[in-house]
Amino acid sequence: MAQYVMHLLLSTLFLLPHATAQTRTKNTTQGESTHTSRKPVIKRWYVFTGPDRDFVVEFPAKPKHEADSEAPSGTMRNFAFNIDSMLFLLSYVDLGLDPATTEGNQLPLDFRQSMLSHAKEQGWTVLRSQLLRKNVYEQETWSLTKSNPIRRLHYIERNIVRYGRQYILTCSSLLPEQKVSPEICRRFFDSFRVVREPQPQ
Repeated sequence: MAQYVMHLLLSTLFLLPHATAQTRTKNTTQGESTHTSRKPVIKRWYVFTGPDRDFVVEFPAKPKHEADSEAPSGTMRNFAFNIDSMLFLLSYVDLGLDPATTEGNQLPLDFRQSMLSHAKEQGWTVLRSQLLRKNVYEQETWSLTKSNPIRRLHYIERNIVRYGRQYILTCSSLLPEQKVSPEICRRFFDSFRVVREPQPQ
């Protein structure tokens, strides 16, 4: 059972967030300074409630419902907003697990190691990897861009499993070799709350 859950979690995770950032990557000149964090000016945050009334999260503005994608366990819903050089993305999918079980409310014990192994296989650089709670994992990474493999995108991602549903929050730079603002990413992540068991409409 544990291997099955791990397969679902990892298969879902590797489907969308990096691909979404890759397709929106902005071109930069070779001489541009790198690694400096740029902090967008956000005057007011938008409170977004999930379609199934199961979660709330705050985006810099109203997010757009992006095209759904198919995961091994079902349809992944995607909501995104980008401002200046940063992308904010929330994706979620039902894992097909009983919402009341342990498996439906926590990450497998070897989830962190599996994430690190995958990053190594892809040639990515992991700056930080933390299991914040038994059902919450966060990772900060430099990933290679598809258009120019010697250049990298910086992103921070948080994974949450609750009530048999996997939520993925991604905060990514759209400019190669530029870091996201950790303060703004933290603001985005910490605003997320699961308020009840999903009630699909």
